[in-house]
Amino acid sequence: MSGLRERAEAVEAADQLAAAKAKLVSEQKAHQATRRELARTQERVAELERLLDRYTVADPRALSVPPWLGGPSRRSKAKHHATAVLLLSDLHLDEVVNPAEINGVNAYDRATAERRLVAVIEGTIKLLRNYVAGVELDGIMVAMLGDILTGDIHDELARTNEAPVMASVTHWVPLLASALRRLADALGRVHVPCVDGNHDRFYKKIPAKKRATSSVAWVVYNWLASMLADDDRITFTITPAPEQIVQVYDTRFLLTHGDGFRSAGGVGGIYPSMLKFLLRKHAQFEATGQPWDVALMGHWHQYLTGPDFIANGSLMGYDEFAARNGFGFEEPRQALAIVTPERGITQQMAVYAE
Repeated sequence: MSGLRERAEAVEAADQLAAAKAKLVSEQKAHQATRRELARTQERVAELERLLDRYTVADPRALSVPPWLGGPSRRSKAKHHATAVLLLSDLHLDEVVNPAEINGVNAYDRATAERRLVAVIEGTIKLLRNYVAGVELDGIMVAMLGDILTGDIHDELARTNEAPVMASVTHWVPLLASALRRLADALGRVHVPCVDGNHDRFYKKIPAKKRATSSVAWVVYNWLASMLADDDRITFTITPAPEQIVQVYDTRFLLTHGDGFRSAGGVGGIYPSMLKFLLRKHAQFEATGQPWDVALMGHWHQYLTGPDFIANGSLMGYDEFAARNGFGFEEPRQALAIVTPERGITQQMAVYAE
């Protein structure tokens, strides 16, 4: 009997040892996977820091609003003057939208984005040359309002994007610079104020501190400013703040991405939440002596206008996320407006990307 008991105890000990070894192997594999993920994350952070070191080179003194945007000195009293304002946001460059997953109503990839970006730039020039008459354009303000790249803030984006974020940055910055040069060639002078978006981040949540300077947008905007530094027709205002005010003649524009509020849904769509947000922003800025007239925002992928706001569409258009949440169909388009010294915004129109 004692021999059987000893044998049973030996078998039990062997089973326990095998279980302990299996658990150890499992934990070692998990630890190795964690170390690999940490290494990848550290490599990505190091790459971002290298890009930041290389392309945060714009001289802040050169990043001021140019005199032509609001100054009367160069305007002839014999002519009516105006400045165009193009909202360029929510391009979601290098995101891939599979038409098979949304009943074929849209498709998006790098090649499509390149074609649509050209269409927006050329469409803007065509509208301003052929459909805006009776004024002499002093130039164009291109408000870049964030979500230029789609980033990889969700696992599904990291899996399906056209390229990793840094590869996307290096592909698209020269093309965006070319787009701005094309506007300068056609319209003379271009001013580019910039704010970041919610897709521009590497953090799980949008940070309150160093939101702009820790974003991919900071790299994109500063690299653009550096690349175009020798072209005195094109100027930038790049701010570490999430919002900025830019004055065109006597109209003060608040530039913000638009992710500062959540839609309550329902029949009213984003309007109730957006109007509350705008009221808070009016009060916030007026309390510090910085009143504004019209908010320029993106984020919602809807082209909407009102007495004190312009909400931009997107270049990507309808996608799987919009379909899953039952959002209304929206064509890919960007917002364009005409501002005059006498009347502020006098015309508003959409520039269609398809």
